[in-house]
Amino acid sequence: MRVNLEARAATAENRRAKTRERLLDAATEVISCKGPEAASIEDFVAAAGVSRGTFYNYFPAIGDLIIALNARVSATMVQALGPAPPHQDVAVRFATVLHHILATFTADPVQGWMALRLSESDAPTDPTFAARFDALFLRGVEEGRFSKSANVVAARSIVVGAFRMAQRDIFRGDVPPDHGTQVVALLLIACGLPEGEAHQISRECAESAQRTSA
Repeated sequence: MRVNLEARAATAENRRAKTRERLLDAATEVISCKGPEAASIEDFVAAAGVSRGTFYNYFPAIGDLIIALNARVSATMVQALGPAPPHQDVAVRFATVLHHILATFTADPVQGWMALRLSESDAPTDPTFAARFDALFLRGVEEGRFSKSANVVAARSIVVGAFRMAQRDIFRGDVPPDHGTQVVALLLIACGLPEGEAHQISRECAESAQRTSA
């Protein structure tokens, strides 16, 4: 009887992929509760229902697991920062991206808390996310929608930092329902938009994101 080596290899690869995702899902739960600094390998293997040996087969150290989780978070943001629809105003695109990410994490609090915990760690900024954010922001400067005096790296720090704080406060329930809308509006104002227009754009984009995630 001939053995289909390609089919066997594909089955094994699929099994490995599922086990890796199982570990990442379990780690998401653990880190969302404990944070990356307090979590241990014992926590991860217990949550995933695997042995330490299985864990090491996929992640030689906790740092490798953190990098993989950070890539998951970054993938969500990178996807939101994909190509804009033709002729979409860059300020609208900017607000749409922020509200989409916020709605995505709000709809999945475990993933959202994990992202917040990682943002407080030494996990590196994903270069693809940084590049796409910078490109969008610089487009706004070039088109005269954002202030020409703005520094793109400083803008990224301010936006990401404020966004994380807003996300944390929303998860804790310490703020009014329109908190995200207010924060995004203030970020647009900081980028150079007039106050009235910034609030209108943020409000409309927030409503659109809520309808999409519902």
